[in-house]
Amino acid sequence: MKKVLFLIAFTFSCLFAKAGVTIPYTEIPYNVNYHWGIIDVMIAHGFVKIQSDGEKFHGTLDGTSIPWEGHIILVSDTLNFNILPGNGISKEKVAYQSGWYRHPKVSYFHSSGYNSADPAIYKNIAGGGEYNASKSSMEAITVTSDMLGMFYYAKEINFAGMQPGQHVVIPIDGEYAQEVVVTYEGNGTFTAEGKTYNTYNCRFEYTYGGQLSGYQVEMKIGQDNRIPLYISASLPVGRVEMLYAG
Repeated sequence: MKKVLFLIAFTFSCLFAKAGVTIPYTEIPYNVNYHWGIIDVMIAHGFVKIQSDGEKFHGTLDGTSIPWEGHIILVSDTLNFNILPGNGISKEKVAYQSGWYRHPKVSYFHSSGYNSADPAIYKNIAGGGEYNASKSSMEAITVTSDMLGMFYYAKEINFAGMQPGQHVVIPIDGEYAQEVVVTYEGNGTFTAEGKTYNTYNCRFEYTYGGQLSGYQVEMKIGQDNRIPLYISASLPVGRVEMLYAG
């Protein structure tokens, strides 16, 4: 009997000690489209960079807009988290998180004196900087920084074993979000650069202060490469889409 109990305990300890997904250093290019009424334009280009050794995940997002009313918008996000065993899916324990919104004049941005640390041109999610960014803009930056975690879970979640409408809840131990609810919506396709990919379609939403954020994000994940190919969110200032440009 003791031997049986030992084997059961050993089996469960192996299950819960399983390492997370390993991801080699990857750079993923995106174009960003903006929709508001009759406005439908490509407004920015960006890169997401990800890497995981199975125990720690590191992700960054850097985006630069086209000149807009004499200014450039720059978004820079970083998310580092430890990958912990969970109930069927890894938990996320945030080690470091930062989100920056910069809004310099085009002439300043292209000058030799440009200083990205100039407090007058930036605001970050920790409250640093002097730029008067709107509350909705900083909420969106916070969601964007949290969203980097989905680049890891896009590879770990077993979408092929889910039914449309089924969801998973991923706990987050961090300063901002408490969890993310991911709902699988079925298979689909996405075309980029003349190539069509089969996709797993899902939507997700983060909780802050015990409540859902109100920013529900749609995502199409390549079935073969498990890379988010399409990301779309409706914000107070319009609908923003990130489209894979690889």
